[in-house]
Amino acid sequence: MFPESEKRRIVAEYRAGIADGSGGGAVLRREGIYQSLVWHWGKQVDDDTLGKRRPGPAVTGKDPAKVRVRELEAQLARAESKIATLEELVAVQGKCLALHGDLRIDVNAISRSS
Repeated sequence: MFPESEKRRIVAEYRAGIADGSGGGAVLRREGIYQSLVWHWGKQVDDDTLGKRRPGPAVTGKDPAKVRVRELEAQLARAESKIATLEELVAVQGKCLALHGDLRIDVNAISRSS
């Protein structure tokens, strides 16, 4: 939100107010910021890290989100395979039931005609 030059100016004004005894509250109110933010910027100014990017997390090649996506994709593939097998089983059971029903009718027809 604040450019680096503004941060440096605010830190300098705040520190000057503290040094001359008037306090830095006027700077904080005028800029609409908290003392903790000015303290953080001041620490960065002192460390010469203000405006420099912090290094991100180390690249391990194993992004947890990507690993989880791969696990879920494998789980989905297994579930789809099971569903296909179960659908085939239900189809075979339906054919067996139809065949059994036909045989039962035939058996009844045979027993009556005897």
